Order: sequence, then structure tokens, then C-alpha cells
Amino acid sequence: MVKLEEAIGSIETCSSTDELKHALQDIIEDFGFSSFNMLDAGNPHVDVPYYIGTTPENWVQTYISNGFVHVDPCVTRVRRSNAPFSWDEVEVPRYDGSGRKSGACKVMEAAHDHGFTEGFVVPFHYTDPLGRVFSSSSAFYWTDPVKKYRFLLSRKRYDLHLIMIYWAQRAIDIIAEQHRNRQGLLETQADPRTAVALTDRERDALSWAARGKTVADTADILFISQATVETHLRHAIAKLNASNKTHAVVKAIYLGLIDV
Repeated sequence: MVKLEEAIGSIETCSSTDELKHALQDIIEDFGFSSFNMLDAGNPHVDVPYYIGTTPENWVQTYISNGFVHVDPCVTRVRRSNAPFSWDEVEVPRYDGSGRKSGACKVMEAAHDHGFTEGFVVPFHYTDPLGRVFSSSSAFYWTDPVKKYRFLLSRKRYDLHLIMIYWAQRAIDIIAEQHRNRQGLLETQADPRTAVALTDRERDALSWAARGKTVADTADILFISQATVETHLRHAIAKLNASNKTHAVVKAIYLGLIDV
């Protein structure tokens, strides 16, 4: 079985997402897993989030076509947890044969129908340069008898966790580099700190609005007139393409343009 330092070393030398995918596949196969998949768990409203992995295409299509990302109990747990876990640690409502089967139950049954007997899931939460928090869910798929899986996990659980932390961080670094060289791999927009050029006074006005201050309060704090505060807010709203002051405040906070 591959040594921990060798696994991390192979990850750190990767210079593309394709190299990362093949490197991790080689590593997890050495542990006994059949495949893996990492998906963006931070956007619950997205039907097909960004993902990268080596799971069979028929499983990927089953997962996407059934909208499993919205009912997957593992993804739900990832959003609330930092610790890795196995599928058998996730609570899934039992189906007694009557009534409607839960979405969580359908996901796990479908996984077993595709030959997966167990899975090891690693949550990863990180902050980008703008201070925004993102979450990803990485799953290692097991197809051998569960007894072998439990024996492996009793000895290598922390190694797998550490390997995935290094892998996810390297993936972020590579994707960030690709963003700098061309339109982003994840199709994100340009850095909003430069795309939205708020003046210092516009940021001040939004910051105090975010703290619940009225126009009159902000005028007193900044030693300017109320009309000037309203002008700064109006300009900020326009630059942020917001519908009103509250909307502008929310967008400015999300984009890391102001602190609260």
C-alpha cells in the first residue's frame, strides 16, 4: 500500500486537474477503492454542480437525471460537518413498503444497485481570497465486501482524510491558476474587487447601512451631508446592479467589498 508521504508528494507535483484526477485514482485504488468523485456542495439550488471524478458514467447519469444532489443525505451532512464519515454512519429513513420512498433512500439504493457496497465521504470547506466560504463533498466508492472496507478504515481513516485535504487544496490552487490564465474552469466571473470599483465613500456608506445606520446617522458619522450619503449609495447600487440599498449591501458583503 502506498505510503502517506508518497501519496501527498504525487499530489503536490500535479499541474492540471486531469493529472490530479489520475493521481488520486491511483492512490485510492491502492487502498482498495474503485473510484471517487468530488462535487461542489456549496450551491444547493444548482441541479448539476461542478464535479470531477472517476465514477462510471452510468452512475453519473443516474445521479444527475434523478436530481439526487438535492436529496443525497451525504451531501446534506457534508454541509454541516468537518469530519469524514462512511455511508453507514448516515441516517436514512427506513422504507416499510407503504407510502412514498424518501429521496435519501432512493439515492442509497441506487448506489448499491450500481455495485457500490460502501463509501467514504470527506467534507472540505475553504475560503477564497474574497472571504467567501465554499464547500465540497468528496466520496471514495467501495465495491468489495463491506468487511474489508471496515478493516481498511480501522487502520487508514486518518490517512485518507489527510490525502483528501491535500488533494482538494491542490485542486483549488490549480483552478485558481487557470482562472488567471483564461476564463475560469468553473466559469466564474473576474475578480469582483476589480470588476466592481466602489470608491472609499461608497464602501463607507454601504458598510454603515449594513450596520443598520440610517442616512442621517451615516452623514453624522462621516461628517458629510445626507444628500452626499444618498448620492454615494445611489452610485453603489448602480455599480452593483442591485435593485435597492439592502440588495446592494448583501451583494457587497458576498463579494468581499465591505466588512460588517
